[in-house]
Amino acid sequence: MTEYTHRLKNCIRSGLVLTVLAVHLPAATPKADSLGRETPRSAVTSFLEACQDQNYQRAAQYLDLRRLPEQSRAQRGPLLAKDLEAILNSDAQFAIFRLSSNPAGDPSNDPDPTRQHVATITQNGRPFTLDLEHVTLTAGSDPVWIFAPDAVLEIPRLAPSGAPPAIARYLPSFLVSVTILATALWKWLALLIAVLLLISLGRLLDRILNAVICAVARRFAKTVDPAVAEIVTAPLRLIVSLALFRMAVESLDPAAVARLYIGHAIGLLLVWTVAWLLIRLTKVFMAHAEHVLYARQHYASRSILHLARRVANATIVILAILTVLSNWGYNTTTLVASLGVGGIAVALAAQQTIANIFGGVSVIGDQPVRIGDQGKFGDLIGEVEDIGMRSTRIRTLSRTVVSVPNSSFAGLNIENYSLRDKVLFNPTLAIKRATPDEQIHQAIAAIEQALSGHASVEAGKNPVRLTALTSAAFNLEIFCYVLTTDLNQFYQVQGELLMAVNQALTATKVELA
Repeated sequence: MTEYTHRLKNCIRSGLVLTVLAVHLPAATPKADSLGRETPRSAVTSFLEACQDQNYQRAAQYLDLRRLPEQSRAQRGPLLAKDLEAILNSDAQFAIFRLSSNPAGDPSNDPDPTRQHVATITQNGRPFTLDLEHVTLTAGSDPVWIFAPDAVLEIPRLAPSGAPPAIARYLPSFLVSVTILATALWKWLALLIAVLLLISLGRLLDRILNAVICAVARRFAKTVDPAVAEIVTAPLRLIVSLALFRMAVESLDPAAVARLYIGHAIGLLLVWTVAWLLIRLTKVFMAHAEHVLYARQHYASRSILHLARRVANATIVILAILTVLSNWGYNTTTLVASLGVGGIAVALAAQQTIANIFGGVSVIGDQPVRIGDQGKFGDLIGEVEDIGMRSTRIRTLSRTVVSVPNSSFAGLNIENYSLRDKVLFNPTLAIKRATPDEQIHQAIAAIEQALSGHASVEAGKNPVRLTALTSAAFNLEIFCYVLTTDLNQFYQVQGELLMAVNQALTATKVELA
């Protein structure tokens, strides 16, 4: 019976997981185009990559040739693709990153939702536009992005002359003839020199930026922490260096496909630098907050700060990765949906760990106890040594350490001894039944006098009273408070009070049962 119940629970759990996955999994996406023409950016990128591979037959499939005579399409298509490659390579203003990576395009790019602007070429003082068009090539297939037919007809007029720049006349021929990604070798060497120059100027840029940061910070604060300025300086230097390198790229005007990969690298470095800056600022902020909590003796709250720092760093890294992938033209919507499903699976697998984390946050936030407090925690009596994100450690009276999961600790009845403002003194005396009533009254009066005469005792009304009568004795209860929170001092006063009670009983000749 037990095995059957266990199997039934597993089936129910598996069904629950499948149900959750079925609800949250994204719907099946349309079949991807084999040529990568799903979005404006992917279409132009794939076109340039086909041209880079010298596969102009494939590149021609990114052009709408339907306005050309059918018998000449196979011959003119590759030639037009090659001319279009030259046009895009010669246009310094053309940037693939400006194209939309959304299958539906960018509505703000063109009033017509089926068209997307790629570049504007000026020829003999007249501007010509190169556009993509969202068309369905065959019945029943998904629409794709290809260069519009009117743009294709303009390609012969826009083709550049192909004359090398003036500086090429003074360079060795191999620097001009050898190309990488359709870009002359001398341009790559110039970019390499620019990188080396920026690296050599790194220290100078650091000093300049540090001075600027300190000058700006002094306008808003009386003092500037040099460590904080140093933390901000290094990432800002990289950002400035990337901006200067970008200017060098634009002045050298490499080919479009080279600009694509250079842009990928610059975007990656820029996002990484911003993420690095945010992580360093988070570290400084958390360290300052931890110092404040330590000064206020809020030791347990540091666990929340450590968790918050990890969560913040993980969030920054994930957002940076998604930003880079989005800039590179990948559809991050599906990836985010997959992360959501993965998060559900992880949550189901680690629900006990998550429960302990939330229990720790509850204990630290509500603060029923703090590190160093003594008390009774369920069946345990001891001192709290540490409150972590997974468990709370208690040093018991037998000097052992018990780790209680926070999910369980948050549900315990907690009696915090350290929060007492005074300590109860509450012994019960059993007086022999044969003792005369007069002697009992005398003993009560003598004990009350002893209590009220002690400076550390809060006696109150009726601190000594008869509470029970049995066949063998009268039960005499003493109820008062010792005005201290220090247990060692309480034990000292307790001894003094017990001796005073004993003297009162001896003086009145009252015997205990």
